[in-house]
Amino acid sequence: MITYEQACDIAASAFPGAVFSAAFEYPGGWVINVEPHEWTEDQPVNPFGVSAIIHRSDGEWKYFNVGNPEFLDVLGIMKRIALPDKYAEMIRPKHNAG
Repeated sequence: MITYEQACDIAASAFPGAVFSAAFEYPGGWVINVEPHEWTEDQPVNPFGVSAIIHRSDGEWKYFNVGNPEFLDVLGIMKRIALPDKYAEMIRPKHNAG
C-alpha cells in the first residue's frame, strides 16, 4: 500500500517538470491531472491533457483516458482532493508563466 504523497511522487517522476492541476481519490487509488511546467493557476486546464491513475495497492500508474478499462468506473466515483503542499506550491501564480 502506498500513501497519497507517494502517489504524487510517482506521477512527478513519470512526468518530470510538469505540475499538477488537480487530484482525485477513488477507493483503489488516485487520479492526478498533469499540466505543462509553464501552466499558471489562471489558465484553463488542458481538457485533453494527461491524467495518471495510481493504484493504492502497488503504486502502479497508467494513463487515465478512455483507453484505460478503469476509466468509466473510476470517473463516476472519484472525488476531488487537495494537492499536497509541495505540489500545490509548484503551480505558478496568475500571469507568471516565467
